[in-house]
Amino acid sequence: MNTYTDYDKALYYTYCCNWDQLLVLMVQTEDEVFSKRIEHFLHAYKYAKDLGEVDKQLQLMFQYIDHASQKAYTDYMDQQLQL
Repeated sequence: MNTYTDYDKALYYTYCCNWDQLLVLMVQTEDEVFSKRIEHFLHAYKYAKDLGEVDKQLQLMFQYIDHASQKAYTDYMDQQLQL
């Protein structure tokens, strides 16, 4: 059984340029910082005149996904060791 985290979904939606689903994910996720990262990226993608700003926001979102995924994995492994 595969379980996909919000972070996995965000990477997939970004890769497929599925901005509608990314917007839905932004609203549904419980991670407020992640939601803000998505919001900033989508805003830059839609309204920024400079592609550098879009790239910056995309990189910040990816960095947060990397950080949060590592933390989630570490927490999961710690929990498994306690069982």
